[in-house]
Amino acid sequence: MNEQIRFRVSEAPLGAARIAWSYLGTLLAALVATLIWAGWSPFGASVCGTEDTSCQLGWNIVGWALGMIVALAVPAFCLRLGFAWWGMWAIVLLAAPLWADDLPTWVIVVVVALTPLCAAAGTWRGPEQPRWVAWLVSAGLVLAVLGSFVVMVL
Repeated sequence: MNEQIRFRVSEAPLGAARIAWSYLGTLLAALVATLIWAGWSPFGASVCGTEDTSCQLGWNIVGWALGMIVALAVPAFCLRLGFAWWGMWAIVLLAAPLWADDLPTWVIVVVVALTPLCAAAGTWRGPEQPRWVAWLVSAGLVLAVLGSFVVMVL
């Protein structure tokens, strides 16, 4: 394969460089998620009907959040940020019904702005993570999904 064309960085960023790569990965994921959402949103009217605007709003929010979770896999792989980085973002997004309800907008903006920093700090060593980190992230994902499910059902 030609070495000039690469879709993946050659080495995983380590230490403080992960912060910059984390923010870059977040922007890349937001771009990909917006493209996914652009394909998702036209179906809102057929799923919810043309009169139910709150259903369409929910359809678009869920579509963008799921698109973002899928899109985060792109920088996690291409920029070698890893599963733990992806998982920390996915926990924040999947648990949004638990923490984002009735909060001022500025709090949500601060959480979203600090998540790449926290994800970079949580994966400071790069791909050489202790085994317990993957278990902790997996447990967080399960708790976020279960908690959001309980909130949505009740």
